[in-house]
Order: sequence, then C-alpha cells, then structure tokens
Amino acid sequence: MPATTIDDHEKAGVRTVVFHHLSGMVLAPTVKALHDRNVFELFTNRSGWVELDQIVERTHGNRGYLRVALRLLASCGWLKQRTIESGRGAAYMLTPEGVLGVSLAPPLYSEVVSFMPKAIFLEDFLFGTSDEPILPSLRELAAGSRARWGIRSHEDVAGAKVGEQIRRHVDGMVVGPAMVALARGGILAQLEEGPVNLSAIAANPASLGCIFDLLSTQGWVAFEQNSVRLAARGRYAAQIATSYGVTVSYLPLFKVVSTLLFGNPHVPRLDESGGELLVNRGMNVWGSGGAHRTYFKTVDEIIVEIFNRPLNVQPRGICDMGCGDGTFLEHLYSVVRKQSVRGQVLDKHPLIVVGADFNKVARRVAKQTLRRAGIQTLHVIGGDINRPAQLASDLEQLDLDIHDLLHVRSFLDHNRPYIRPANGVKGNRTGRSTGAFAHLGEEIPPDELEENLVRHLRRWAPYIGRFGLLILELHTLPPELTAANLDKTPAVAYDGTHGFSDQYLMELPIFLDCAREAGLQADPRYQAKFPPSDLATVSINFFTAV
Repeated sequence: MPATTIDDHEKAGVRTVVFHHLSGMVLAPTVKALHDRNVFELFTNRSGWVELDQIVERTHGNRGYLRVALRLLASCGWLKQRTIESGRGAAYMLTPEGVLGVSLAPPLYSEVVSFMPKAIFLEDFLFGTSDEPILPSLRELAAGSRARWGIRSHEDVAGAKVGEQIRRHVDGMVVGPAMVALARGGILAQLEEGPVNLSAIAANPASLGCIFDLLSTQGWVAFEQNSVRLAARGRYAAQIATSYGVTVSYLPLFKVVSTLLFGNPHVPRLDESGGELLVNRGMNVWGSGGAHRTYFKTVDEIIVEIFNRPLNVQPRGICDMGCGDGTFLEHLYSVVRKQSVRGQVLDKHPLIVVGADFNKVARRVAKQTLRRAGIQTLHVIGGDINRPAQLASDLEQLDLDIHDLLHVRSFLDHNRPYIRPANGVKGNRTGRSTGAFAHLGEEIPPDELEENLVRHLRRWAPYIGRFGLLILELHTLPPELTAANLDKTPAVAYDGTHGFSDQYLMELPIFLDCAREAGLQADPRYQAKFPPSDLATVSINFFTAV
C-alpha cells in the first residue's frame, strides 16, 4: 500500500518545489520582458558592472520598475547588485549562473508566459461549460513538463542547478494556477479523502486529465485504472495549496509587466466600479487566509493578555485599520469572547469593534461578516492608514475616543499610499534598505522610503499610547541572502508581486529601527517572526508609544 505520510525532510522538499514555482510566476514574465527589450545584451556585450542609469538610457524604461525587475534577478542569483550614492543608484553584473540562465531561459519562459491570459481564467475553463479554448495549451504544457522542457542534463554542478531552477520556474507558471483551481474547486479536498474516480469529479474531464498529468510529473498524483489519488508528497502539497493563492492572484499584474517596465506605467488599476484590475482580490484573500492561521497563535496570546487585565485598564474595544472583509476582527472578537476574562462579562462591558477601510466593497463585506458573527457593538467606517487624525475625528463623531481602543493592522503598512516626505533634504539620511521601491514607475530611493516609513509611524504614535498597536507585517530580505536560500523562502515571489504593485516591503531589522525612530517601542514579550531566523519575511510586533 502506498505511503500516505512523509517526514519533515520530505515536507521541506515539497516546500522547496513550491517556492521555486512561486518564483517562476514572477520571474518568467519579468525575464521575458527584459529579454524582449534586449536588456541582457548590455551585460553580454561588455564586462564589469552595468549601472541602472545606463539601462534606463538604453531601454527608455521606467526606472522604478526596472530596479524592481533587476533586484528580482539578484535575488534569484543571476545578478550581483551593488548600491551607490547611499542607495540612490545601483549597478549590476551577471553571475556565472546568470550567464547560463539568460541564455537558456527566455524561449522557455516565453512559451509559458503566452499561457498566462488563459491561466488567469483556469477555474472558469475547468468548471465552466467549455474548455475548448484552453485544451490545446494544456496538452502542450503537460507534454513539455513531462519532457522536462527539453532542458538537457549538465555535468557541472552550477549548470545542473540553473537547469533545475528554470525547469521549476516553467512548471510553476502552470502548476500554480492549477493547484489554486483544484483547491478552490474542492477537488483537492476530495482527493485527500482517498482515490477518486475521474468520472466522479465535476469538472471538464479533458482539461482535468491534463492537469493531473501535469501534477504527476511533480510526483504529486498517481493514476490507478480510472481513478486518481494523491501521492504522499501530493497530499502535503494539497494541504499547503493556499501558498500559491497570493502569487496566482497577481497574474493579471504580470500580464502587463512589460508595459509597466517599458510603456505607460499608469495602466488602470481599478475599473469604473472600483474593482481591482491587476489582482484577483477574492483569490488573494483566500490565499493569504491560509497563511494567516499560522500567525494567529501569537496574536491570540497578546489579545488574551490584554483582555485578562483588570477591567479598568482594558481598552473599550478594538479598531482594525484596513479591516478588509472583517475576518481578522471576527477572529479577535471570538478570542476575547471565548478565552478572556472580558469575554465573561460582555453583557456589562461590551467590546466595541471598529473596522476601517478605504475600499467601499471591503466595508460592505466586513459589515456582513461581523454581523453574522453576532457582534452588536459594531462600527464599519471609511479609513486611510495615512490619516490617523481623520480616524480620530471620525471616531469622535461616533462618541468614541481613539485612545480608548486597541489598534491592530494585518499586512497593511507596506501597502500604504505613498506620500513623498515634505521638506526632505537629500543626504540627510543614509539609505540602508536593499529594497527596490517604485510609485507608478518612478523610483523611490531607499533613504526616502525609510524617511516616509518613519513619518508614517510617527503620525500614529500620539494615538496608540494608551493601549498600543499590534502590527502583522510582511518583509523583504537582502538579495544575496535570498539567493543563498532559494529552497527555503518565498521572498522572490513576494518581492515581485509587491514591487510591481507599488507596495513597500522593508527588511525586518530596518522596519524595527524606523519604528523606534518614530517613537514606538516593541514589547519583546510579544515579538515573533516567521520563520524564526534571519529568513523572516513576516513579523508580529506589539508597539506602545515611548
């Protein structure tokens, strides 16, 4: 009987494959766009370092997004990167792996990037009335994966490593959307129960067969007569399938990455009704929700400690700026109600719940979510993370004092609308971040972004002094650290999705330094990072004002 479980070492192997798949979804369209614009000729036609200024001049590209793209190649080990002028300039050089990568990868990346417009709607094709438009592509891609994309074996270690890296990248462009479609369609859940007859699955059988064929090349599924079953590694891959969700949700962004790099960077981000055009928000929430459960344990400990204090030193309620669909607030309310002293006396000391969000659709959904949870003392209002004073005024209109609330935020600070620091003087701050930051194609130098972060957090300091601010945040890693640990981190994917969508991931140590400079002090009892090492890309911090 086939094994149904795997050990920790084998699980790490599956995660390694997933991390490379995620990297492929951002690198393949990026490398194709750079190749089509002959960027790599600048490196192969000369020796030594090539400065960002030279690349911008030659390609007429958008400097900010070009820096994002080139940093991605540094993070995957294909470029060396060095900063100049306190981070305001940068220069790059191909590594030996990069020389091989840019000669081998572009035609393969082009092949799978052409599938991207269909991959965006893979769920619709798989479960819709007809899969005819997608079927030839799926058959071709499954065959390509089975043939290892024609990548020949290299005797030298570096060549073999790059070949395997590219193969996984190309696989990822198809496997990622496929795993998301299967998970969201309930098919992975069916397979986790045991072997399933192919005819019993409610999906278009031809396309489904191609997808299973593709997953069999990963060693994740196996066929038994007319049935399909999850292999042991596939069972674990199914359990972590939400890991693909966030990156796949950004495929509409990567469909236009060439325009962002070399065309009009002001491509529409919203439709006429305010819906997002460059990210599938529903899928994004689904994908991030799977990961967030990992962090809730630490968050819960903080919440329980606060609401176990004597009642006269507890906050009146919780305010979530950027509440989204209300899921995080619903969870926090449940923790207070079920696990804390406060929860035992909510009839006499009700917990006020405030959800604030800039997006009207999010506010409507949040109100529905929180009402379904039975929360009576509820307010859902407009909110801008850059304007805490306005939040204070709006709360005052509701007869609430902003200082009486515990403030929470989950993965929002890096997604704040950018405000260029007023009266900023070039040279006053030495940029330390290795990050690449852009706003509508315009480069934001690291020193300026760090000043922006300090000022952003300083605006909040006067309002969170009484009960604190709980922040879950996403971070970047230095490219050389990422490149040395590609098997252990999804940082390449994070940097791609966030860099091209004007979001600002800062390294964790620099983020904490900026918070201290802004007058915020992190309580060491409640600090956590994931993973708990120098590769941390997620942190939890409970800040109080100094």
